[in-house]
Amino acid sequence: MHDRVLKEIEIVRLKYRNLQYGEKLDWMLITAYPLPLGLYNKAQTKLLFLIPPGYPNTGPDNCFVEADVRLSNGGMPPSLNLGSQSSSGTAPIPGDWAWFSWHPQVWSPAVNIEDGDNLMTFLRGVSLCLRGEGTT
Repeated sequence: MHDRVLKEIEIVRLKYRNLQYGEKLDWMLITAYPLPLGLYNKAQTKLLFLIPPGYPNTGPDNCFVEADVRLSNGGMPPSLNLGSQSSSGTAPIPGDWAWFSWHPQVWSPAVNIEDGDNLMTFLRGVSLCLRGEGTT
């Protein structure tokens, strides 16, 4: 698993250079994740998610953002919950967190990373969630 996760981290790093990950490869943090223009009260947020022990057969679930993320009108985004304890686990980095309850409908990894779901496809789903699309 570790070799695969390291390869996937390098794929994600091509798009998000400002990323960090856990020593045990059990979480990933993008320190400046862009939010959809005009939809939120800020242009970017920290984005954190857990990489589950059964990865890649078990995909990531939910994601943490900075707790001050709000819609541009000041309202609370749908599916956003305050706190560092999500249904997937606790945020591994101290901070003032909130988490989006977002669950990929389908998770289908393949032996060849690019042929199936991976950390990058998870982040594409997170992007849909942040735009209010897809399922929660």
